Amino acid sequence: MAREYRRMYGALLLWALVPMPFTGLVLPPFWIAAAASGVVLCWRARPLRIPPPVQNLVAVVILAVVVAAGGLQVGPLRPLAHLLLLLTAVRALMVESRRSFIRALPALALLWVAAVASSIDVTLVAYLAVSVALLWWVGMRVFLTGLAEQGRRPVATLGPYPRPLHAVVASAFVLVLAVPVFLAMPRLRSPWVAAAGGLRGASGFSLAVDLAKVGDIQESRKLAMVVRSAEGEPLDPGWSRLRATALDLVGRGEWRPRDQERRPPERRGGLAWTQDERRNLAGATELVIEVMRPPTYLFQPEGTLAVYCPAAVDLDSTGGVVLRREERQALQYRVWVGRGALPRRDPPRRADTSVPWPDPRVRELARRITAGSERPLAQAEAIESHLRSSYVYSLEGPGMLASDPVAWFLFEGRAGHCEFFAGSMVVLLRTLGVPARLVGGYSGGSLAPGGRELYVREENAHTWVEAWLGPELGWRTFDPTPSEGVPGLNRVALVDRLRLAWERVQIVWDRYVLTFGMGEQLGLVSALADLASRLKRSLSWQHGLGLAAAVLLVLLARRAVPAVWGRARVRQRAWQGPAAVVVARLARRLEATGTPVPPWATVRWIGRAAAGRWPAAAATARELVVLAEAELYGPAGKGETARAARRLWIALRKAVAVRSAG
Repeated sequence: MAREYRRMYGALLLWALVPMPFTGLVLPPFWIAAAASGVVLCWRARPLRIPPPVQNLVAVVILAVVVAAGGLQVGPLRPLAHLLLLLTAVRALMVESRRSFIRALPALALLWVAAVASSIDVTLVAYLAVSVALLWWVGMRVFLTGLAEQGRRPVATLGPYPRPLHAVVASAFVLVLAVPVFLAMPRLRSPWVAAAGGLRGASGFSLAVDLAKVGDIQESRKLAMVVRSAEGEPLDPGWSRLRATALDLVGRGEWRPRDQERRPPERRGGLAWTQDERRNLAGATELVIEVMRPPTYLFQPEGTLAVYCPAAVDLDSTGGVVLRREERQALQYRVWVGRGALPRRDPPRRADTSVPWPDPRVRELARRITAGSERPLAQAEAIESHLRSSYVYSLEGPGMLASDPVAWFLFEGRAGHCEFFAGSMVVLLRTLGVPARLVGGYSGGSLAPGGRELYVREENAHTWVEAWLGPELGWRTFDPTPSEGVPGLNRVALVDRLRLAWERVQIVWDRYVLTFGMGEQLGLVSALADLASRLKRSLSWQHGLGLAAAVLLVLLARRAVPAVWGRARVRQRAWQGPAAVVVARLARRLEATGTPVPPWATVRWIGRAAAGRWPAAAATARELVVLAEAELYGPAGKGETARAARRLWIALRKAVAVRSAG
């Protein structure tokens, strides 16, 4: 039995480690060491015996290793998980009996909780379901083997293992009961989970750009938004550039939105108008945009005339549409895009020409690139062409820079992602006195068959430049990023459709599980109170009187005919197998001969009652009880149980008939 305990503990340890490689909570050497310990447990016949002094020394070494791996630099949960992993791995190797198995379980339970707490993917639901079934199975196995070791049950009557179906049913009940617990439990706002990080981040839209701190970027395939035509017509490729707002240069390579300059939009016909020079929708196309994780700003194609949004919005000074409050769920809104729409003509500000801490080399480079060009349009085109042809697009970044990041990109790095290209063009234009601003949003995406839907992912996040070309031309868009770095349009394949469906499931999981907080709890309580109020208004005193009468009739019927309830209770057990059917028949035979069977009667009680009523059948009744318990708690074969049950029933009928004749 000792080897079986070791194998069960090893299997549980390996199962608790399943999420570890995917969450980034712990470093690979730690979970690999724990996994090796679990494998050794499953295959090694003898336990590892470590004297107490050596155990103390091992504990000191483990603590030193955890401190050397980063200590508390990345939050409290990660070093605690490292410490727990190593301690559990060493403790697991010393499991040699039921007692040591049970004593080692708390550390394993904490390890499992840490793995679950650091998992945020929707696949966690499947992991939890399997975990509950596995834990129920192991708990029953430990309980049954404990009974066998104490001599209270013969091992043969317990069966080799508990029934897997029981574990599945138990896990289903636990998951159902977990729903109200999840809804009612208090919410913790402090983020204790700190996954493994570094200078590598995922692509996506951001309202703040700091080139001095931007490291390597990994393209993310998460769905950001879906754009479709309200009338079902194909989308214009020009609508795939979705603008949020323009950013101001507030430091060396640091850009921020103009949060302080907001005003309510002009509203007419329920729409928020974004163009000051056009107030009609003649020839405009209506688009429906669904943003999965709404940021502060809404995204709009170039040429947007009006916006309809169910949430309250404002306009900033650059034409950006700003949400007045944070939206935590997917948001759908509509925009009307005009063909040949007028350019943005909001006048430039002093900030659009300022360059904090100017670098003389940058001004000299701008003059050299635009030599012979005096008009702003020609200067912007020259700088755009120079950056596209003379620099390399790369997802790698410098990370932390102490110097001017624009100067670093132009004269040292000469490679970077779109923020470096757009930021450098803005600075070069401003050193020439041309107003320019950095713009953030998305570009490109995947077109569905027919071209009526555009799926935009986080990897489509992009930055570009708007330059002021005078009152007549207004602000014009330029994109200095090389073509290989500008997200384009492509067609959706079957694999993409499956991925989109899965991403929508993930979004629902994020919204209603991961970010479910006190606000949602209060909303749920309010909804329940509203439902109760509506029921109170719709139900009359006649309904209450009818319900009370029905309950009273049920109670009177149960008190008047208890035998009926007892038989019903026994019949429910008949679905569990052939031996239980024979027990039910025996119970009915007892009632027919004047021995009442109470509702709480167990298999063993029925066996003792039959032995007392018919002494000649005592041995057969005891054998039936053993067979029924093995059927209930062990995986006995149905064919073997059925044959034995038929044999016992024939013997019981003969014994009962002989006793009745006598």
